[in-house]
Amino acid sequence: MTTSTVSFEEVKKAVFFPFRGEKWGSKVLIGSALTFGSFIIPIIPLLPIFGYFGQIMKGIIVKEEDPAMPAWNDWGALFLDGLKLFGAVIIYLLPALILVIGGYALFMILDFSMVFSATALSNSYNPSAAPMIASIVGMVMSMAVMMLGIVVAVVTVIILPPALGNMIAKGKFEAAFHFREWWPVLKANLTGFILAVILAMGLFYLLYMLAIVLYATIVLCFLLPFAIAAIFFISGATGFSVYAVAYRDGMRKVAVS
Repeated sequence: MTTSTVSFEEVKKAVFFPFRGEKWGSKVLIGSALTFGSFIIPIIPLLPIFGYFGQIMKGIIVKEEDPAMPAWNDWGALFLDGLKLFGAVIIYLLPALILVIGGYALFMILDFSMVFSATALSNSYNPSAAPMIASIVGMVMSMAVMMLGIVVAVVTVIILPPALGNMIAKGKFEAAFHFREWWPVLKANLTGFILAVILAMGLFYLLYMLAIVLYATIVLCFLLPFAIAAIFFISGATGFSVYAVAYRDGMRKVAVS
């Protein structure tokens, strides 16, 4: 059995690196501005952001460097790499999204149908409970579909980091879907990937709660949209960073096993 090669110091670097390095403030500001732009213009501003996250992962996985904020340059490459990374994320999350959204939509339709059936039943001279029973059964089934979607989403969140890490390591979009390549990495460092996901989500939640504090002030409440944009960008950078560290650790384990 191999032991983890990730130390607390490496994790600390992966979490706090956005606030270190040369001109880190301007780099965070550009990323936050693009994130804020994505609130207004869908998709397009997200592509260079995802490309930037891909550069962070590449520095950790391919160059085996400490996490760092790269310069915002070569925008063509940022858009292209971002399209690949964003596309892989969407493809992996699509089944869960379909199940959750589809189940919710069906639940709302059947909820309306049940109300309509109850109204018709109360006004009918020949009442039949069959439509209402069918609506209730359908609502239960739709809730089950939503729960299945949530389970699929949880599983996807665990397998997504090694898949994206393999894409970055190989430099090919299709490598994200080469199951036989990244599965050994996930298997070798499953605990590391789970901890990386928990850390990324926990950090996002903590930053978001800090931003909500702005609601408690009259003067600073107008800054909330900008604060949320900064939180999305910073938590994304740190999240993809810890995913890359987990992938690099898994690769090291595979190499020595």
